[in-house]
Amino acid sequence: MRDVGFASAGIVFGWLMSKAWSDPGCQIGMVIFLVTTAVLTLAFALAVVGHGRGPQGPDHDEDDDRDQ
Repeated sequence: MRDVGFASAGIVFGWLMSKAWSDPGCQIGMVIFLVTTAVLTLAFALAVVGHGRGPQGPDHDEDDDRDQ
């Protein structure tokens, strides 16, 4: 069901873009919107992937002290 929503949104967005693309003022607005959306999506994805990661130090096993 979720795929149908994505497909419908794509069709509606494509239709709107084809109608708006004929007007030069709308072209600039559409490009700004698409670039801004892409940048915000990338920033969000990087924030989610990098969240909670600290600096990576050498890998210490918990039982290293017993081996010596």
